[in-house]
Parts: sequence; C-alpha cells; structure tokens
Amino acid sequence: MKKYTKFKIATAVITALALLFCTTNLPVEAKRDKEYVAKQIRNIKIDGKLDEWERAEIVAFDELKDVGEGIPKANDFTGQGRVAWSSQDATRIYFAVEITDDELQDVNPPDARWWEDDSVEFMFDFKNGMVRDTLVQWTLGANGKDLSAAASKENTEWVLIKNGNDYIYEVAIDPTKPRGNPQFANPGEGKNFKAKAGLTIGLSFHMNDCENGKREHQIGWIPGGAWDGLAYGDLTFDDEILPVEPSGKLTVVWGSLKQ
Repeated sequence: MKKYTKFKIATAVITALALLFCTTNLPVEAKRDKEYVAKQIRNIKIDGKLDEWERAEIVAFDELKDVGEGIPKANDFTGQGRVAWSSQDATRIYFAVEITDDELQDVNPPDARWWEDDSVEFMFDFKNGMVRDTLVQWTLGANGKDLSAAASKENTEWVLIKNGNDYIYEVAIDPTKPRGNPQFANPGEGKNFKAKAGLTIGLSFHMNDCENGKREHQIGWIPGGAWDGLAYGDLTFDDEILPVEPSGKLTVVWGSLKQ
C-alpha cells in the first residue's frame, strides 16, 4: 500500500513538473492595445521592390508619439508600414515602410541627434518587460545611409528607394548580430531572438518628421511615448505563408491610401 502511495505521489510530481515546463514555454499572449500579425514571406529579396508584400497587412502611421501637436497634412507627411518574417531565416524581422514627406532634413551625423533628421525608428520589447530597460531601438536615416542606435551594417540589411517625395524602405533586422552603439538602449536585449509561430513581442515603429532644424512630428502606428514600454503594440508571428502576387499593384494601393 505504501509503495502504491509513493508511486502515485511520484507520478503526480512528474505530471506537475511537466505541466509547469509546458506552461513556461507557451508563446506569450497578446497584452497590448494593438496587435500586428506578421505572416511569412519566403525567399524575400531586400531590393525595394515590394511585390512580395502585396498581401501583408498595412498599418497607417497616424498616431503621434513623442513630438507633435497634430497629424500633419497629407502633402506634408503620410506613412504606412508592414511586417513579415520567415521560418527559413528566423532571427530576422522584415519591414516595408512607405513615406511621403515634402522636405528631407539631414543635418546630423549617425548617432548624434539622429532623431532630429528624417528617419524611421524600429523599436522592440523582445522580453515583453514593458519597461524602458527592456526596449531597444534601430534608426535608419531617410538619406539612405545613416544607421543609428542599435543599427549596424552587421545587423541591418536595407534599401531605400526615393522617388520625388516618396520613400520606400525595405528592411531586414537581425537583433542577434553585433548590435550597433553598445552604450545605447540595451542593444543586447534581442541577442537570443528567434521567431516562431505564436511568439509575441512588443513593437513600435514610427517616423521622425523633421523640418526647420528640428523634429516637428514623430508619427507611428500606435500612440504614446517611444520609450514608454506600455505604449507598444503586440507583434505576433504567424505560420501562414503569403503568396507572391504579380507586380504592378503596389502603386495603386499606395496611391489610393494617400488620397
């Protein structure tokens, strides 16, 4: 009888430990006000041609972040973004960002007041800590050259296509690679990142709109401070693979959104 009781206790302990292990390894559930569900794009080329992105969800940059007294007129600034990933290359996160901006400001070198030059910022909370200490930032200048904050040539593949006042950024960020300025914003926070279906991390991506020697607006897909860990959206990685559409449709979509 005692042996049977000990066996039941041992079985119960093993079962409890197994359940605990499974629970602690479940994907993090969405906790924030907005969620972007990133689909997979296979064999993506970072070339500024966004045919592969045709079926990816589009989010408008229509919320103020750190700076601005109101959303500017469409002929001054318009923006939108998309996110994707691939299980073939699971340490990278892909972005397509389209901006219309009537004036390019580029007066500061990389890593020196870059937020006062036109630039796109990609900010992550890989650990879902929702506090400043777990946030990390990539900044890519609208001049097509400047990499600031955690961004470096080793961890950022990007192309910027400029056509008049229209800018297309196509970007692949790998936070596991050497992480830019080691003094800034916990650049090592994503060193163990690996995307998988069901995984959720925090995301804020937005544009610094700068004119007259200063930053006039910071505009993204979710409102609130860029360094406020609670003012992020959830980025959830999905197992669906997006089909590639024929070329020629993107301009129609982007043009209709700007009108």
